[in-house]
Amino acid sequence: MTAAAATIQSEKWQGPRRGFPIAGKFLFAAIEPNKKLINLSAVIWIDTRYKNLDYQLIDYPGEYDIQGMTIKCFLGKGDKLNYVIDLDKKIIWIFQSPEVLENDEVGVVNERFYTDDRVAKKIDQMELEGEQKKLED
Repeated sequence: MTAAAATIQSEKWQGPRRGFPIAGKFLFAAIEPNKKLINLSAVIWIDTRYKNLDYQLIDYPGEYDIQGMTIKCFLGKGDKLNYVIDLDKKIIWIFQSPEVLENDEVGVVNERFYTDDRVAKKIDQMELEGEQKKLED
């Protein structure tokens, strides 16, 4: 983990230690990983890992195909990661950075999770439809 990511993870991120379970398949922003779920990091970590993990973790921007699902991870300001998950016929967003909403790759969504009220404000400004829920303790 980069020093900046460690600072964000320990000081700026206010999520619960156990993270946020999403759709029964993902765990967002957990300090401790869950071996049964796909773990989605709140912040960017390292670009090269020299050992295999015994759990699934996304902690770097890119597009991932895991268990038949497509997960797109976007980098926002402050090394915060944002996700668009294609879960069969349901599209889920997990956003921390309002500027990422303007990315053309984001597309249509069924359910939105956000951590920052600025994201909700941006969703309202853009008049986007769909369910939304704030992730908080």
